[in-house]
Amino acid sequence: MKAIRFERPGELHLVEIPNPQPVAGWVRIRVHAAAICMTDVETLRGRHPVEFPIIPGHEFCGVVDQVGSSADEAWLGRKVVADNEICCLKCGYCRRGEWRRCTEFRHIGFGPPGGYAEYVVAPVHNLHVLADSVSFEQGSILEPLGVGLAVGRIGEVQLGMTATILGLGPIGLNCLAVLKASGARRILCLDKQPKRLALAKSWGALHVTDDSEQLKALTRDLHPGGTDIVVEASGHHPLIPLGVNLTRFGGSLVLGGFCKHEALSIDPDSIQGSNRRVLGAGNNPGFIEPAAQAAGDGVLKTEGMITHRFLLDDFRQAFSDEQLTASDFIKGIFVF
Repeated sequence: MKAIRFERPGELHLVEIPNPQPVAGWVRIRVHAAAICMTDVETLRGRHPVEFPIIPGHEFCGVVDQVGSSADEAWLGRKVVADNEICCLKCGYCRRGEWRRCTEFRHIGFGPPGGYAEYVVAPVHNLHVLADSVSFEQGSILEPLGVGLAVGRIGEVQLGMTATILGLGPIGLNCLAVLKASGARRILCLDKQPKRLALAKSWGALHVTDDSEQLKALTRDLHPGGTDIVVEASGHHPLIPLGVNLTRFGGSLVLGGFCKHEALSIDPDSIQGSNRRVLGAGNNPGFIEPAAQAAGDGVLKTEGMITHRFLLDDFRQAFSDEQLTASDFIKGIFVF
């Protein structure tokens, strides 16, 4: 099969390797779509720790075409998306649903081969059936939609809350979709890219802006006393103090973007003195299934953020700085 392989930081190739064979309890998925995540880009740049070489791709979906045991033959031909966490399912952490704390935790696409290939293998217990109404393209971006669901749950969003989203990449846009569907009102959004701002407006944001000072003015007018829930989704760490300042007394700032281990100075009194909550939302397993259900029922459809489609043969263009920084780029996927 064809697969994209990251050999070492900065070096990638399209390679021909043997088709994977599933063992008992696992299946093989014929990949139909796999989305490009900025974490994969950071891995290629050497800023996300992995043991090279790897076949990346942790956002993917397809059709089960082979099973490792006859007991799982009912999965053959099913359109599925898979959780990308592999764990023991037996330890105390796993029994509490804290899969990523399992001592046997592995992450498909960051060790075990991922979905930037014609086939990928995954455990049966990781599979979720996709409704006929969910396209393969939508299926490939259910993982970041799951991040949006996690942010909403962690931030305890409720009907009538005011909300602000800082950064409208795929994570920010998915958070917007979830917050809007959950009943948040007067949603304000900040980003530098006009295409992202326009998409957020079409998805129900009340006001969008590329200027932080204008955002502060909008907050004073539309969120008197501050915002109930602010989501920092960009991973641009200078926006975190802005997020703190926008959050009301007793409100929540949810950190949904990875800041790449960059240091940041912050005044603790700005949090403690106003009973603000700063919440991490970086590792949240178990949200792909509700994302698939919401997409299947038509509650959440986020395909509109997909702006670019590539074949595996287009791998150099797909991971080029020119492409990733283009003004019209939001989310790219490989299609098969």
